[in-house]
Order: sequence, then structure tokens, then C-alpha cells
Amino acid sequence: MINLLRKHQQPVMIGITIVIIIAFGWFFTPGNRSKNAPDRKVQIYGRNYTEAELERRGLSFSVAMYVGLRDLVIGLTLGNPNSEQAGSDFVLNSYVLEHEAQRLGITVNENEVVDTIEKLPRFQTNGAFDPVKYRLFEENVLRPKGFTVERLEELVRNQIRLQKLTALLGSTVEVTPGEFRSEYVLTHQKMHVDVLRFDLADFKAAVTPTEEEIKKVFTEREKSYMSAEKRVVSYVKIDLSEAEKALKGKELMDARQNLANRANDFGQDLLKENASFAQVAKTYKLEVKTTPEFSEAQPSADLAEVPQAAETAFKLTEKEPVSDALPMGNGYCILHLEKVTPSRHLTFEEARPQVIEQIKTERANTALVSKANEVQAKIAADLKAGKSFADAAKDAGQKVESFPVFSLSETQPVEGKPNAQEIVSKAVVLPDAGLSEFIRVNEGGLLVFLEKRDPIDEAQYQKDQAAQIAAIRERKSIITFMGWLQSRAKYANIQGPQQTAPQH
Repeated sequence: MINLLRKHQQPVMIGITIVIIIAFGWFFTPGNRSKNAPDRKVQIYGRNYTEAELERRGLSFSVAMYVGLRDLVIGLTLGNPNSEQAGSDFVLNSYVLEHEAQRLGITVNENEVVDTIEKLPRFQTNGAFDPVKYRLFEENVLRPKGFTVERLEELVRNQIRLQKLTALLGSTVEVTPGEFRSEYVLTHQKMHVDVLRFDLADFKAAVTPTEEEIKKVFTEREKSYMSAEKRVVSYVKIDLSEAEKALKGKELMDARQNLANRANDFGQDLLKENASFAQVAKTYKLEVKTTPEFSEAQPSADLAEVPQAAETAFKLTEKEPVSDALPMGNGYCILHLEKVTPSRHLTFEEARPQVIEQIKTERANTALVSKANEVQAKIAADLKAGKSFADAAKDAGQKVESFPVFSLSETQPVEGKPNAQEIVSKAVVLPDAGLSEFIRVNEGGLLVFLEKRDPIDEAQYQKDQAAQIAAIRERKSIITFMGWLQSRAKYANIQGPQQTAPQH
């Protein structure tokens, strides 16, 4: 336990209104299991764990993400924290990590845990540990999940175990001079790139569907032309007063906490039998307003300051017409479903603009790809015959766009340029004087030509070698750890109703 942290905390109760926790779906989802279904078990190292136990450990994944235990998250998800199976990998691999650390005699003392927690950026203010932030985290993040600080401490222990195992495995990792130079050259060579752009809008402008074609397409796809479902919601907004918004420090935090409590109480009162949204709002002296009819794609302007309003409104049902309290600036907004206008089949005249747009887009895409491939083939042949790229592009009737010179270690020159990611990704794999195949992008397409790569600065290379070789060794150590963890997971003999072992 980290009693040292608590000893230095002030006895204050400060709340915050919004805690953003990045959470990922994973295969032990409580809502997917029937209330009457037996609690199935998963076996790890011969020991049975209930799904309830695994679900509880799964909640700690979002805690690890929130506090910034990066090494733990990356290591246990095998470098894929955004994958669909990240949560399950995190849970199962945490058991493997703990078992293997114990087997190898890897220990963590309390001072190491305290030191790590105090250095987490989430709990820092002006470069120093802030006990108030730590207390807020305990009150507003851990407790709602049913955790105490011991859960955070155990996550930190696992990160330290992982770091020690990575260092142990990394002691065998070597980076040869040739390996370092190859990576350095790849990332530091500056590339000179030209781009040809094909704008889909130009091709669409040249398409004029006939009336016969419009009717034919509508008839063929009539069932697919549907109006958008629309909804009407009433709502209340629970916000700070103008005087409260002017408060500072602890007084402002207290006002926000009181507001959060009020929103929670309002929601609880709505759950009472025969509760009326309008009547409860009246009890709380809140004004009920009603939106015009709106679709999910075009939300009501009345709810513009509530980011989750449209998505939430379209999840409400007749049986569950009231939303949770939705964040809104300093306060909250609560929705009540009033009316649903179902989607319906569109008439020919209603669908006409959509039909025309489909025809223009489809024909334009076909023409664009055909033209781009024709240009690519002609320029490639001219380059082979000895022409310069500029002359070959001119002969093909194309305008050349000079892309900023860049390297993978210095991408600032290309930041904000259209389709920079696609261009850089393609240029990296091209040879000097190499022309890419046609690349599709949202606005149309591209051809990328890599004119040349500049030699690296040898003097700078010598300066960077000592400093950067350590970073490469660290990356290789992490990769070695991930491979080792996967191999040890096989010995865990993980068996259960959903999967037997993490697969990658």
C-alpha cells in the first residue's frame, strides 16, 4: 500500500465534472451474457478464473491508459493497443506477466511503486507530484469502477515487472553498426518528390446523366433510397450560474462537484416509478426545451454545445427514453425522447438528387481511374526512353506539383499538405527516379515520383550514432519481450469459452 502518498494529502474533498477514460471493447462484455447464464470459467496455468474476475481486471485496462502506463499498455497488448482484442490481450497477458515474473524472481518494492506513481504526468503540477490530483483520481476514477488505490499500485507493479523483464531480455540484444546505419539512412535521407493530382470533381463536372439513365438507375435501386430517420427530443441543461463560472480554484471545483451531484440526483429521480420528465424538471426548477425534428447526420443546432447529443438521441427508445447526463461545457444536458419519424422509401422526385449524384460519382470514378492509369503508363514508358519526368508529364498533359523536401526524421515541411501521409508512405518505398502506381485518395488520386534521395550528413551521423543506438536497442528489447511473452503464453495453456490464447 502507498500510505506515504496519503500522509501528504490535504483533507480536502474536491470533485471534477468530467473524467475522460479511453476504453476499448473486449471479449468478456458483461452485457453480452444472460443474467440467468452460468458464469463460465477461463483456465490459466491450470487455475480457473470466472468471467466476472476477468471483467473486473479488464476495467483496469482503461485505468492504465488514463494514467499513462505506456510501457504496460504497449507490452501487454503486443504493440496493438487500438486493436479489437487489445482488452483481452491486456488481461490474459497480465496473468502471464505476473506468473513469469514470480518464476524468475523479479520483485518490486514499495519505494519503486511510490516513485513511479509520483512521476506519472497525470499526477504532476509544475513538474512536482500533486496530492490533490491523486485524490481526485481516487475519488472520480477508481471508486466509480469499484477500485481502490491498491488497483493502481498493482498496475504500477506490473509495469515495473515488465520493465525489468524487458531489461533482462534486452541484455542480449545487440545493434550492429551496419544495422544502425541502414536505419539511420532510411530515416535521415532527404527525399525530392513530385506529385501529379487527379481531381474527382473535374471528372464529375464532365458527367451529365440523361433522364432515361436517371429513371433506370432509380428503378434498379429503388429499395435503397430511404429517407433518414428523424427524431424530436426535449432536454434540460444543468449548468453553472454566471457567478459560479467566475469562481477560481477550489471554489470553482466545489461548484462543479455540486453541479455533478445535482445532475446525478436528477437522473436518479427520473428512475422512480411513474416519474415524468417535465415534472421532475419542474421540481428542480429547470426549463424544458424541445428541438425541431432532426436526423443523426444533421443534428439540431439547439444541441450544438453537447458533442454526444445526436448519437445519444438516436439510441433512446420508447422503453428507455431518457439519456444519461451528457457533458456540456461546464455542465450537463439530459435528453428525453419525444417523437420518432421512421425512415421510409423515397419517391422518384425525392430521390432524384441522390440518383444523379450516384451516377456522376460512379462514372467519374471510372473515368478517373482509366485516365490515371493511361497517364501512368505513358509517363513510365517515356521515363524508360530517357525523358525527364517534367517533360514526360508535360507531354501527358499533366501539371507537376513539387512536394516539399523531407525526411522521415524531419516531416515538419510536409505537415498540413494535402495527402501528405499517402505521398510520404509511397515515396519511402520507391527507388530513385521511380514512379508509383495510381494511388486513390478521397478527392481523387495521385501519382508520386521520387526524383532522388540526398546523401546523409556523415558528420551528423557520427554525432547521432552514440545517442540513437540506445533508442534502437530499446526498441529491439521491447520487440524481444513481446516475442518472449507470446511464447510464455503458450505455457499458460489458456482455455476458455471465447479463446484459448492470444493470437497475433
